[in-house]
Amino acid sequence: MQVCPTGIDIRQGLQYECIGCAACIDGCNQVMAKVGYPKGLIRYSTTHAMDEKLTRAQMFKRAFRPRVLLYSAILWAIVIAAGVSLWQRVPLKVDVIRDRAAIAREVEGGQIENVYRLQIMNTEEQERYYYVVVSGLPGIHMPSQSQFEVDGASSRLVTVRVRIAPGAAQPGTHPIQFLVSAAGIAGVEVREKSVFIVR
Repeated sequence: MQVCPTGIDIRQGLQYECIGCAACIDGCNQVMAKVGYPKGLIRYSTTHAMDEKLTRAQMFKRAFRPRVLLYSAILWAIVIAAGVSLWQRVPLKVDVIRDRAAIAREVEGGQIENVYRLQIMNTEEQERYYYVVVSGLPGIHMPSQSQFEVDGASSRLVTVRVRIAPGAAQPGTHPIQFLVSAAGIAGVEVREKSVFIVR
């Protein structure tokens, strides 16, 4: 009681004023050692352990039950999976939106052109340059700009034109892919699917 910083009487049991400093435990053990009694009259324990009069070894054995070990393993698996996903996170997101104003059109030389809008999201703090490459059909190419600068922690909506030679594909829809990669940084790239329409 004399060493308690909040002035509570530990003999009345655990009270809400207790701050868990363990000064009473140290003081009690010192007094018990001086008078020749066993230590541990005041100690950290549980209500169940006090009622069942469990020893320290029995308490540790109970703490490592199969259910506790299973829950611990599941928790660690979640923590490790979250850490791996954060470590392998690609700091780039891309959305491909077809231009609805013109589904497909014929341009100079009889080439078929589709227009797309790419929303490039840079989740890093510094600005990056990104290259855009299209694939999926023979001779498919982009006559428009293929390199774009995006500020850090921001997004940019860019318009790209994609063309194929006349007769390179049958009328209908054809799957294509856009590859957006960060300039000079290996592994920072995203592939997004879309369709190329030939009329």
